[in-house]
Amino acid sequence: MNITEAVQAAFEGKRIRRKEWFFIDNDRCVYVYGYRGFDGKITYLLEHTEGCKEEKPASFSGTDVLADDWEVLED
Repeated sequence: MNITEAVQAAFEGKRIRRKEWFFIDNDRCVYVYGYRGFDGKITYLLEHTEGCKEEKPASFSGTDVLADDWEVLED
């Protein structure tokens, strides 16, 4: 999947990641997800990094934008 499809999936409520990002299992890895505001709508994307208590706004490198190895993490 490409970045456009991945970001669209994140705004639909799914967790996305690149296959090369740190991965132990579906609950312990680096991934991007959509943050839901008070009204329940996803307003922006956050990046979750395992072992880090703080999350940060998602940012994508040039390599991430050009990659086609994006995947949706299944719950």
